[in-house]
Amino acid sequence: MAEVLLSHLSERSVLHDPGAPRFETFVARGRKRLATCSGVSWFRGYHLAVVNLYGGHVRIYRFHPGGDAAGEPARVELLHELSEGISYPEDVAVSPDGKWLAVTHSMSESSRVSLHPIDESSLAPGPVGETVRPGRTFHGLRFSPDSRHLAFTDIGWPGHVEVVRLDSGPWERTCWLENRHAPLKPKSVTFSHDARFVAIARAPNASQGEVQGTSDGMLSVHRFDASTGVIAGDALAELRGAGVRLLNPEMCTFLPGSPGDPYCVLVTDQAADVVTEYEFDPAERTLAFTRVFVDGLSFPHGLDASADGRFVAITNYGDDTLRVCRISR
Repeated sequence: MAEVLLSHLSERSVLHDPGAPRFETFVARGRKRLATCSGVSWFRGYHLAVVNLYGGHVRIYRFHPGGDAAGEPARVELLHELSEGISYPEDVAVSPDGKWLAVTHSMSESSRVSLHPIDESSLAPGPVGETVRPGRTFHGLRFSPDSRHLAFTDIGWPGHVEVVRLDSGPWERTCWLENRHAPLKPKSVTFSHDARFVAIARAPNASQGEVQGTSDGMLSVHRFDASTGVIAGDALAELRGAGVRLLNPEMCTFLPGSPGDPYCVLVTDQAADVVTEYEFDPAERTLAFTRVFVDGLSFPHGLDASADGRFVAITNYGDDTLRVCRISR
């Protein structure tokens, strides 16, 4: 199991601010939670972009792994905070070239997918940002490894995954996958490190009422054509249900790997308070549960692995924390 190096409570957390508005709770598999620390993305080495849905901001941190000769513990250092133009952010992604920060916004009249330039020197994201797509139900998003394409999910009815090309205007659509698995919705989409494959996690939407749909979640892997920006509609492999630890999956990410290594996919699961790991074999077209990567979380939502494959960052709705784990294989 992965080693948790730090658990960082969001500065000025809405969970502990007596002056914070009374936010609506959501129900995930019968348990109530607020929507706090929601999405995370590594970039430029050990920098992290983190969004907070009810906090209404993007924060940029520098991660210090610690463990040096002086025995310093791991820690994060807050560098920048952006709230202008940020409305109920669900997820965040930074392009691998470090030039762009993208955010999915929800639950407001200004909801959209936004794109913000990152200052090369300070790493501060630009305010307001350009609107890639307007809409109220966007959820997960990721850039392709070459930074040419941005994929994002929509959890409205029936839901879809869309891919746009960023080096052609105005945000040319290259792919649209309509959801075939309702009432499950496409919560997240992620690219393999070699850009050959895409993974999609699906689950019922959380409810603001007392009851949420009880259908188990699903994980699928599809071919991706990096030259055209098209995700194949038919899955190469898929898993579904409690028997493979897919109760309420949210975000997913491929672990970086070397040629010839198995493809490993990590998934956050709000119902079980864990991150689970799956192995994809493209030759056999199989996808299998391998282990619980880390447990003891609190409604885990966002997820990303560092480019060097050493660390995984996880955002938690339940206790408004960012946790960083060391990968053990």
